[in-house]
Amino acid sequence: MSDGNTSTAAQYWEPVWRSGRRYRTIDDQEAAVLRRQVGPGAGRPALDIGCGLGELAARVHRLGYRVTAVDCAPTAVAGARLRHPELDVRQLDFSAGDPAGLLPHPAYALITCRLVFRWMPDKPAFLARVRALLAPGGVFWVGTSIHDPSHGEPHPWQLTPGDTELLTAGWSRVDTEDLDGYHCLALRP
Repeated sequence: MSDGNTSTAAQYWEPVWRSGRRYRTIDDQEAAVLRRQVGPGAGRPALDIGCGLGELAARVHRLGYRVTAVDCAPTAVAGARLRHPELDVRQLDFSAGDPAGLLPHPAYALITCRLVFRWMPDKPAFLARVRALLAPGGVFWVGTSIHDPSHGEPHPWQLTPGDTELLTAGWSRVDTEDLDGYHCLALRP
């Protein structure tokens, strides 16, 4: 987690961030879907997992949520803190162990993870951690690419049909919007 030891995830992601690699930015269409699906924050707590440079966390903050943003890579955390000083940004590997004692809230009205779920090594454990931290009536927001089998073999960054089924199973409501191959999912307990 954040005990000073470098996690396996950080060993992978830190050199990627340090090299200057950047990821898909949030366009106006995705921002509109986010706003429509999660609504105004009204001061409620939100958690952004795998925040990178904090772009999604900052948008959630502008919707009125009190955001805690976490990433395992020190370079990403430093960049997010520099770009978005209004955010509570922490170095934390959400894929390892129970994060509950390291976070400022026992439950979150909104948990986001954008371009992250695909890379979680133990997806069932990750989902169990998310569910344990999501407040009743909350929303788990996921932004990801989902493979369409009619388009041949999947790219490494795309969710497989099995991963997609695992992600969407067991929620009372699943709202999905396809933005030309990039999917926004709002999952509710």
